[in-house]
Amino acid sequence: MKTRTFAFALTCGLLASCASNPPPISVYNRPEARQPQAPARPTPQQSGEFNPATADAELVEQWLLDAATLDSDEAADLLLRAAEVLLREGELARADDVVGELIAPELSAEQALRLAIIRARVHRGHAEFTAALAELSDPLIEAAVIDAPIRRQLQYSQLRASLFQIEGDHLAAAREWIFIDPLLNSSQQSANRESIWQSLMQIPTATLIEHIGSTGNRDYLGWLELASVAKDNQGDIEAQVRQRDAWLARWPQHPARYSLPGGLDKLDDLIVERPDQVALILPVTGRLAAYGKAIRDGFFAAYYETLNQGGGVPKIRLYDSNSGDINALYQQTINDGNKLVIGPLEKEHVSALTASHPQAMSLPTLALNRIDGERFPSGLYQFGLNPEDEAAQIADIALAKGYKRALVITPEGSWGHKVAVAFTDRWQKLGGQIVASQTFDSNKNNYSKQIKSILNIDKSQQRLQRLQQIIGIRPNYEPYRRTDLDFIFLLARPNEGRAIKPLLAYHYAGDIPVYATSHIYRGSKAPTKDQDINGVRFIDIPWIFNEELEIRQAINNGIPSSPGYQRMYALGVDSFRLHLRLKQLRNGDRNQVFGETGTLSLNMLGQIERELSLAEIQNGIAVVNPITATETELP
Repeated sequence: MKTRTFAFALTCGLLASCASNPPPISVYNRPEARQPQAPARPTPQQSGEFNPATADAELVEQWLLDAATLDSDEAADLLLRAAEVLLREGELARADDVVGELIAPELSAEQALRLAIIRARVHRGHAEFTAALAELSDPLIEAAVIDAPIRRQLQYSQLRASLFQIEGDHLAAAREWIFIDPLLNSSQQSANRESIWQSLMQIPTATLIEHIGSTGNRDYLGWLELASVAKDNQGDIEAQVRQRDAWLARWPQHPARYSLPGGLDKLDDLIVERPDQVALILPVTGRLAAYGKAIRDGFFAAYYETLNQGGGVPKIRLYDSNSGDINALYQQTINDGNKLVIGPLEKEHVSALTASHPQAMSLPTLALNRIDGERFPSGLYQFGLNPEDEAAQIADIALAKGYKRALVITPEGSWGHKVAVAFTDRWQKLGGQIVASQTFDSNKNNYSKQIKSILNIDKSQQRLQRLQQIIGIRPNYEPYRRTDLDFIFLLARPNEGRAIKPLLAYHYAGDIPVYATSHIYRGSKAPTKDQDINGVRFIDIPWIFNEELEIRQAINNGIPSSPGYQRMYALGVDSFRLHLRLKQLRNGDRNQVFGETGTLSLNMLGQIERELSLAEIQNGIAVVNPITATETELP
């Protein structure tokens, strides 16, 4: 996004912040329209208020007995107490039964709020997230929150925020956490502000800027502006520093300024330590030349974009990784005075370099692929578009949706096996279960037998045949699939996916959610063909979904054969932007770079991890719908 666009948005925000503030209104007395107001601090909670976290679970049975003999108001209170303690003990079904006869309009406001929270927690426990949000969004309940004690308001907002997060509405989740921040103590605020920031980082920059002028709440406005600063100008640190300093001048009392998140307080160091000469090692001849040239073109597109906007750029020296021995070539980059190396792309070359530098690389090196291992030389950073990362992220997404049982479908061969293992390992570490796995032959366009087998349709048909033999006539019988699964993990290329998804529906599994890696989507719109994968949810790099991006249009206009190499262009763009910010990633566990290949972070092994965008095919078109895992509630 151009700096001038953001500057205009911030000017609008500044004008808004100079206006007179409206009188305080409770945050919960509002419609769901995105125009939140400043929350009123509720009255302190009474010392005698019932707290289910410390209540004796053995009292539940007595409360239930007493409720049968008391008037309706007192009975309702005891039933609510019992359900809250049962939820604490993990007895969702019984908690739901205990309050099953209670009707919110017949209760006091405080009791109705407690009932809504209980039922929302039960729904969440059953992965019924939309129903849980509906319980908390009833106008009667939103009105009841206004006068609720602080602890209840916090419980309500934290529950809503976690549900919004699961459903992918990150702006609404951040809004809830922003509103309750003034009600928290200092130790709680630290964790709450981390939740605010992580939610805002899931939101596209354009969406953040769009909402800057839509609120009168100053804290909320300040958070949106700061998030926009963090995500803008990833290739121009000087411009980002100017935006950050302007934000600090405008917001002298904002809660985020005392501990700037996302490494924004360390940007000046990045300018001082920026390398003045960089070596780019890529295959521009040989079997991988097309990929190497696409990465090179993306790299220089980002280079000239920064240069044209007035940002600082290093001198670049390009080396062909196929021109000789890779270790000799690496030494040549040192002799030529380079301060940092980007590349190589080939795994065998990365392995050769690490073997020759077992302890530390001679120069900071951003390799454009990843190799197996548990320990690597210091100064080596590994950045690639690994499908194993995608498989692990899908496992995280499925867990956040409340799924427990997965069915895995992958192609035969080492590639399919490796990705299946990555998914299975991550899924089982998260506590998930693999109910079955099935491979298919990519060279054959007939997958029906495998699909029938893994869904147990063939066993159902065998039962029909045995029954027919016993009774002597063909009964009115419809085969049925297995029922012990929550979702399907599918690894398939576009043509394979377009064949497999209809077969799942044909074999009675059309209602089972299907999650796939980026390989199922070709990367450009083909609605007629992609109708066959309607309903499939998959993850892919942001570049693929942003066809209006100026740098992408510049590449596409300049290179006629560009459509087949979009992901390589994005890798090149991010390799340029990343080399500026490696120290930023090293400075903190949660620091991120917002790239075209995903939201990038650094793990303990020096590997760049990518969080991709989640999309769903609807009417043959990929519709982006990002999601993250559920946040933990405050006590």
